[in-house]
Amino acid sequence: MDPRTPALLVIEDVRDQAVLVSIAARRAHPGLAVHIAADGGAGIAYLEGAPPFDDRRAYPLPDLVILDLLMPEVDGFEVLEWIRGRSEPLNVPVVVLTSSPKAGDEDRALGLGATAVFRKPTGLEEMGKVVRSIVHEWIGTSTIIASHLRDLG
Repeated sequence: MDPRTPALLVIEDVRDQAVLVSIAARRAHPGLAVHIAADGGAGIAYLEGAPPFDDRRAYPLPDLVILDLLMPEVDGFEVLEWIRGRSEPLNVPVVVLTSSPKAGDEDRALGLGATAVFRKPTGLEEMGKVVRSIVHEWIGTSTIIASHLRDLG
């Protein structure tokens, strides 16, 4: 088992939403390293290891990406195209968390290689539940949580 701390990359242009996802993810998996890219272009730079994300000790390849679709300039669809279009594809689950009202966006994201698509809930508690389920599904539960659950029976 890899002793490295698992890492999550959140690609989200709305700062409050990115922070909310980050907090919910850390609550779901204490010790999870969460990195935020403020837009699609920064997300690609992070994944590529381009400056300012070229120090892989500080900015490790993530074990999971949570991606927004609706962003200015470089949107989530373009990020998915870049990830899946590489000559050496990144083997990382990319879960889309979107508020897009457009019918067909979910199918388009899945067609471009998204692992799964979830709708952004409007309430804080619901958002926490969705993020927790995403983190548990694709990263797992931390040993702290697992041992606590075992202790509870």
